[in-house]
Amino acid sequence: MRFITFLLLTLFTGPTIASAINPISLYGERIEFDVVREGEVVGEHITRFQQVDDELRVSSNMNIDIFILFLPVYSFDYRTTEKWVEGKLVSLDVNVVDGSDHLSFKAQRKDAALEIQLKDRIAEINKPVFTTNHWNANVVKDNQVLNTLTGNLNAVTITPKGEEEIIVSNGSLNAQRYDYSGDLEDTSVWYDEMGRWVKLRFLASDGSTIEYRCRTCKAGGAQ
Repeated sequence: MRFITFLLLTLFTGPTIASAINPISLYGERIEFDVVREGEVVGEHITRFQQVDDELRVSSNMNIDIFILFLPVYSFDYRTTEKWVEGKLVSLDVNVVDGSDHLSFKAQRKDAALEIQLKDRIAEINKPVFTTNHWNANVVKDNQVLNTLTGNLNAVTITPKGEEEIIVSNGSLNAQRYDYSGDLEDTSVWYDEMGRWVKLRFLASDGSTIEYRCRTCKAGGAQ
């Protein structure tokens, strides 16, 4: 089974987002989500933030475990570590286990280019780029993103869909919804009035709906 076949992307447009956001001031040391498939919690996503001198370190871990009659039928494990300096990505380490498939790659900034080292090739990105690791809302200002599930550079288009009420850990809050198209499809994301990522929903390859439901978000928009 393949429940994760395309990238999970978060997007935001709004006047409250600065050109170089401080995720620790937005989220604290971490943001947590339950991963929900067709109404059932099947895993979790946790992103942690740490400032070390001038370097921002961001680790994102996500896991899914599917059981049928108490027997495991599918698992997905996703782990990345990003390092940012002065708002620019300087290194990325990715490890993904999707059922029986494994993917790992690294990226390292060398001079003005980000060099991506995949198993069978080396590629370069010659401009600043955001990953699809959800937390950095400034990704909406660009039209391409580094896909952390494939190592490819993807073209995206974002469409705002208006404000909606969403469910979080202890109630509900209002958030702006955004849909995207292009290389990445069938995904919607929501941000609160401060530009914090509060929800993700996408259609999996088997036709099921996957949602990220925020555990650390507070009703009314506090966090």
